Amino acid sequence: MTLGIVLLPFLVLAVAPPAVEPIIESPTQVSDLINRILNWVANIVMVIAVIMLFWAAILFLVAGASETAHTKAKNVLIYAIVGIAVALLAYSVPYFLGAVLTRQF
Repeated sequence: MTLGIVLLPFLVLAVAPPAVEPIIESPTQVSDLINRILNWVANIVMVIAVIMLFWAAILFLVAGASETAHTKAKNVLIYAIVGIAVALLAYSVPYFLGAVLTRQF
């Protein structure tokens, strides 16, 4: 009994680790992975841009007669619109690259 308890750590270490399977097995999986990454980035950018759009609206509402507050709200609105444009472009990049690489214009 005592010998079994003493040898237990060695028995546990004797177990073979599980086989690690490759993440990418074919070239099409590379493009799928890139598409998934671009979709995640586009979703994150779109969410941030929409939040900025709402923040710009709130800034415009509370600006009152202050010219500096209007300028700040206008800048936030411009950045939000640019963020939405970048997110929309990120959604279209995989399709554009697929058309360019396969020469199907």
